[in-house]
Order: sequence, then C-alpha cells, then structure tokens
Amino acid sequence: MSAQEMVLPNNNRFFISNRTLGVAGMILSPALFFASFFFAPQFDQPSPYPLIAGLGGVLYLLGAMASATAMRNLRVTGNGTGAKILYVVQMIGLFLAMWFDVLENSARHLRGSWVFFVTDMAYPFSHVLMIIVGIAVVRAKVWRGWRRIPAFLVGLALPSFIALSVAFGRENGSFIFPLFVTVGFFTLGLAVFTTKNEREEDV
Repeated sequence: MSAQEMVLPNNNRFFISNRTLGVAGMILSPALFFASFFFAPQFDQPSPYPLIAGLGGVLYLLGAMASATAMRNLRVTGNGTGAKILYVVQMIGLFLAMWFDVLENSARHLRGSWVFFVTDMAYPFSHVLMIIVGIAVVRAKVWRGWRRIPAFLVGLALPSFIALSVAFGRENGSFIFPLFVTVGFFTLGLAVFTTKNEREEDV
C-alpha cells in the first residue's frame, strides 16, 4: 500500500479541506496567463487595465498558496523541521510576490524603492524555490508517479524562459513562463485534489 493510500487521521481544526484547496489551485492557475497576455504592462509601459492585471497575479498566487498549504497538510514534502521551514519560506515568498503584483500595477511611483525591489525579487525566488519543493516531494516518497512532476514544472519555468529568451529573443520566449506555471500549478492542484485520505495536522 502506497503512502497516499494509507488511512490518515483528519483534524477538524482545518475548516478548508485539502480537496477544496486543490480545486482553488486548479481554478486560479490560469489567472496569471490571462493577465500576462491581455492586461499586463508591456515593454515598461503602464497597463491600460492596472486593476485587472494586478488582480490576475494576486488570484494566481492565492491559488499557489492554496496548493502549498494542502501539500503541507498532506506532508508530501516531509514531516520534519526542514519541511515546516520550507513551507514558511514558500508562503513568505508568495505573499511578497503578491504585493509586487499590487505595486507594479497600482503604485509604479515606488519603482526604485527597497519595497519594490524586495517584492520584485520575491517573484522569481518563490518560483525557483519550487525546484527544492520538488526535490523534497521526491525524498518524502508520499507522492509517486506523475504527482512528483508539477513542482518541477513551476520551478523550471524561469530558467526555461531565460534560456529561450537568450536563444530566440525575449518576445519569442515570453510565453514560456506563464505557460509552465499555469500547467505546473494546475497539475499540482490536481495532485492535491486526487490524493486520498487527507492528513490535516498542525502546520
């Protein structure tokens, strides 16, 4: 019997189930894709729809937070102190990245400030961090098969974008990042949703 098929105790202190968090991750995963192609700033020019552009990024990152929280509840990255620290770092990075989406589209006068710089750096950091999350998933051996792949898709989105931009130009490579993270976070939410017998313990 695999780890994900084991009957694990539930804890009623969590009022949002892991399956619900997985659904949220799937539903919200395309928000950045649509915001990037239809409403985001282009070539350092302000977006004509800043509120919609910012909202798309915020919703996308809320979905990422939902999947990350469900993964923590299910202990798919492990059950020790390292896994707990990794989750906290994830959430801090995603929260700061969310603020970048807000600032970029509604407070561009803050460009050059330390707040803008920190939140800007949190965006790539929180995504590349998913490579470490993927390694933790593999080592924990709770998820097997295809469920091990989604975190790596998200983590490799930025390196893939950089490589393609260098090889073919930024305009030609710009579709890779939103495509990778959309597929990655959608399948991550699906992995959470289809994991049997939730384990909702102390985070």
